[in-house]
Amino acid sequence: MTLLVKKIGGLGLFLIGGLIAAHGGSDGRLWELFLGLLVAAIGGALLVAKIMRRNTAPLETLRRRD
Repeated sequence: MTLLVKKIGGLGLFLIGGLIAAHGGSDGRLWELFLGLLVAAIGGALLVAKIMRRNTAPLETLRRRD
């Protein structure tokens, strides 16, 4: 269960941030638009960090080429 926390949390923050930004943009509230973009950026950063961590190989598995 704890393995999915970053993925689900990042996706949730990304979606909620997008909804907040859309609501702020439609109502003309600039602060709400920026808040939504900030929350979406944090969610996107969590997803990117999770993907990059999964795609990197541990140092022990890398072979040295002479």
